[in-house]
Amino acid sequence: MSRTSMIKCGLSLMVVCLVCWFFPLFHIRPLDGRRAESRYLAATPRQSGSADPVAYVREFWDGPLKAGDVGTDIAQLWNAFDADATGARSQYGRQAGLGGAWYFCVRGQGNVQTVEKDRVVLTVTGSSRNVCLELGVVVDNTVREAIGVKASGFANSQDFNAVSSELNRRAEQRVIASNRAIMKEGVVVDFVGCAKIGGKSDLDPLCLIPIQLQARASEEGNAGLNKEAPAGATP
Repeated sequence: MSRTSMIKCGLSLMVVCLVCWFFPLFHIRPLDGRRAESRYLAATPRQSGSADPVAYVREFWDGPLKAGDVGTDIAQLWNAFDADATGARSQYGRQAGLGGAWYFCVRGQGNVQTVEKDRVVLTVTGSSRNVCLELGVVVDNTVREAIGVKASGFANSQDFNAVSSELNRRAEQRVIASNRAIMKEGVVVDFVGCAKIGGKSDLDPLCLIPIQLQARASEEGNAGLNKEAPAGATP
């Protein structure tokens, strides 16, 4: 092959490569199974640029959480795990790093069965399964991971960790502390909570860090509620 022919072949190959680069023949898209996951994770505040941790948490608390746009129905999650645990994790959960734990944000309603020092156990309405609401000190990153906060939205790891601390502080002060006294046997509770699920043994009871609670008086628990204000309303 002559030198001229080699140059022409080389130029042709470069042109083909450039065309494929700017106009690819195919695109890689996520499977449909991931759409349900993004449905509630997308409800978290948008993170454009470097977000302020306190402002971010306030926006989430006063926006998606208050509007009821956060959390998978707990019965739906249980049914998904019964059918396919791996699929349930990928569809409804959030994994912290490659090979890390899976976190979930769920909502539901239950009747308080037992009251302990730092938690209450509820039987979920329409189910024989239970959840436990953790009412102690919140120390880990479960809430942050479960609602889908992304590290890329913050200037550094300190701000990212500060989001976790602020979420935990709000859960302790605005949810746990303000509702602890009215968590009595027989009280019906609407809840939104965050959980870390390792295996099926973690599903019943499913232990949650509550980020929203609304207690209602049943006939058995009515006497224990303060009637001067809406029971258990989360600020």
